Parts: sequence; structure tokens; C-alpha cells
Amino acid sequence: MTLPLGLAIVFFAGILQGTFILPMNYTRGWQWEHNWFVFSLLGMWVLNAAIGFATIPVLLAIYAATPHSTLLLLSALGLGWGAGAILFGLGMERLGMSLGYPIIMGLIAVLGGLIPFVLFHPQDLPSRRGLIYLFGTLLAIGGLILCSSAASRRDRDSSESFSPTGLFTGLLIAVSAGILSSLPNLGISLSATLTEAGASFGIPPARAGNAVWVLFFSMGFLVNGAYCLWQMQRKTQLAALFRHATPRNIGLIFSMAVMWIGSFYIYGMGTSLLGPTGAILAWPLFICTSILVGNFWGIRAGEWTSSSPAARRTLRAGMAILLLSVIVIALVNLG
Repeated sequence: MTLPLGLAIVFFAGILQGTFILPMNYTRGWQWEHNWFVFSLLGMWVLNAAIGFATIPVLLAIYAATPHSTLLLLSALGLGWGAGAILFGLGMERLGMSLGYPIIMGLIAVLGGLIPFVLFHPQDLPSRRGLIYLFGTLLAIGGLILCSSAASRRDRDSSESFSPTGLFTGLLIAVSAGILSSLPNLGISLSATLTEAGASFGIPPARAGNAVWVLFFSMGFLVNGAYCLWQMQRKTQLAALFRHATPRNIGLIFSMAVMWIGSFYIYGMGTSLLGPTGAILAWPLFICTSILVGNFWGIRAGEWTSSSPAARRTLRAGMAILLLSVIVIALVNLG
């Protein structure tokens, strides 16, 4: 019963992750930087800290008992992830949910497993396991190429002023976001000493891992908050943040923050129920579900309504290959 329950929880987390960006499309009077600042403040800092301290009352004591080198490394990774989160938001704005989401999340799925594999098991690269990992990476690259081709066709079909440069910039942002946004899984891989510190205070491993998220995403907020404030100041739109802070806008972004941070904590709960191979089983399911759900919402929003059947077929083929690459990497992990 534990295995099906764990998988169901991870599946639900994937639905939340694939849906969280949707409310941002319905705010009024706010630009991207307004939406993203409030989302970052609530999701990465306020709700993140609230959940962390609620589940681990001795959180500060755990940090004090953790080696400074571990805390500094996790903080640095959190700052890098924060830059990736900014690029994630910009990439979604430029490419839309149905294209930006599969590209970014596909890269996160592949690199989230590949980077720890290369760092911690480089001797296995020439082995069968390593070669299959590389094959999965090549599949992901092929899927990204097809998705990019589909976007090019879509933009040509829907706009007389199609700009290959604009599309290339959007794709470059999305790829960079995927690379940097894969850092949380690396952070979890490097957090053993923090989890051990939690165990010394009687905190179960399933909850001790929450200490990673509190530190990691709080550092990410520093980058996201600073960037959004800079953008608002540069565009002289800081006053609009407060002028349009209506119950509607706050409610929409609050729901966005709840779904986003909730997906990570719920993912952690599901993973803890799956045993030693929890992360191996859960990560591909989490990412695949979020890709499919994100693409579903993008299509429902009409992002591909004016595109040709050929463009839609190319997008579906690219998504299928991206998902296949995730499955290949998951299978080699299990092997």
C-alpha cells in the first residue's frame, strides 16, 4: 500500500508543479516583474519558511550543527537556482506554457539526474549504465530540437512579423533556465550532513530534508526579489506594484505560490514512502506529469490555435521524445 500511495502523492505534486504558472496569466495591472516578485516573496520565502519551521521546530539548531561548508555550498546552489528561476519565468513569458514548459522541465529532468551521476560516479561513464545515461541526454536534445522547430513553424503561421532572433533568444533563455533549475536535485544529493544533523535532534529523514528547501529557496528569493525590484525601478513601475495590489491579484499569486512550494514538499513526502530508490522512481514521474499538465494548460489557453497541423505534430513528437528521454534515464537508474 505504501508504494501506490507514494506514487499517487508524487503524481499529485506533478499536477501542482505543472499548473502553478497558470494564475499569473490572469492578474490585472501587473507586469511580469510584479507578478514574479510577489510570487517569489510568498513562495520562496514566506510560505517556504512557514512550512519549514512548522515541520522542523528545531530548524535553526540543525543549521548550527551542520558544517559551514555544507551550508555555504547549498547557499551557492540556491543562488544559482534563483537565477534559473528568473530565466524560467522569462522563458515561459516568451515561449508560452505549451513550448517553454516541456523544454525547461525536460532539461531539468535529464540534468537533475545526469549532473549528480557525472560528479559522483564519473568512473561509470564508459559503462553500460553511463552510455544509456548519455543516450537519454541525446534523446532530450533531439526532443528540444523538435520543440524548437515546432515553435518556429507556429510563429511563422501566426505572425507576419516572425522574428527568428526573438525565438532564438527565448530558446536560449529556456535552455539556460533548464540547466540552472536542475540544481535542487544536486542540492539534495549533497545534503547528507544536514540530514544527519536533523537525525541527531530526532527529526525523521522524511522531514529533515525540508531543511534543505528552506535554505535553498530562501537564497533563491534573494536573486529573484532583487532582479524584479531592479526591473521595476528601471521601468519606473515600482508604484504599480502597490497600486494594483488588489485582492484578486494577491489571491491569484498566492495560489501560484502555494502550488509551487507545495509541489516540492509534497514531492518529498511521496519520495519518503518509496524506500531507498524513492528519488529514482519519483523524479521522472514528477517531471513527466508536470510536462504533460503544463502543455495541456498551454494548449487550452489557445497558444497553438493558429498554428498549422504540421507544427502541432512536430510539437507532439518533440514532447514524446523528451518524455522518452526521462523514462530512459529512470530505467537506467533502477538498473
